[in-house]
Amino acid sequence: MSNRRPVIGIAYADSSVRDSEMRIRTYVSRRYFHAVQLAGGLPILLPAPALAQNGSDQADLAMFAERYLGMIDGLLLPGGEDVHPRYQGEDPAVALDLVNPFRDEFELSLAKMAYELYKIPVLGICRGCQVMAIALGGKVHQDLTGVASVQHSQKAPRWAVSHRLKLESGSKLAAILKAANNEVFTNSFHHQAIKDVPPGFTCSARAGDGVIEAIECNADRFYIGVQWHPEETVVGDQPSRNLFAGLVEAASRQTVNAKLN
Repeated sequence: MSNRRPVIGIAYADSSVRDSEMRIRTYVSRRYFHAVQLAGGLPILLPAPALAQNGSDQADLAMFAERYLGMIDGLLLPGGEDVHPRYQGEDPAVALDLVNPFRDEFELSLAKMAYELYKIPVLGICRGCQVMAIALGGKVHQDLTGVASVQHSQKAPRWAVSHRLKLESGSKLAAILKAANNEVFTNSFHHQAIKDVPPGFTCSARAGDGVIEAIECNADRFYIGVQWHPEETVVGDQPSRNLFAGLVEAASRQTVNAKLN
């Protein structure tokens, strides 16, 4: 790894609901940037543009996304609310949960541009994994009722692992996590999951009921989305640490390559 800590941008935005003082607050869990710091990265937070929150056009979104992506070596798309189904050509299902219009278009733009134009390493976590899929032509189940037979929204604490995943042998994710027998136990806090993997991607992990738990691009790049929350288990779980280390190492290589070019 370079002596220079690679810069990892973390998307964050205003809350979709007002707090007890009737104010909308901008937020991201500190678990994300702590995990990046522990892995050797330098996290910075990337707020959605204020104009986009009031209905700006795609040019505004693109301008902010381009400036941000030009400043960072890697991108982390965190968890949060459901992505509005209109971005995958669907009406809201009855079981759709909270959506956040402050986040959707901006994070979809970041995910798409990071993949197609900037080609920087990207890690998507839970909602972030779904954002990656939708941005690049995939689809998600709006709700897992009738699909899942494993508890995907656990009752255990966030730092506790819940169910087992099977990693695809030979996948980049399996190589990064270094899990025995290509199996890991993860935590789980979601009621949505990827239904259709986007073109150029493959499923790299499934839960015991067959629900897709991770995707990765087929190209020789770090562009990986996971459905669980490794930032919550990073202190006591080696595969979680390995995942953030993989992002930071890929971003470090990105920095070296940029200097060479």
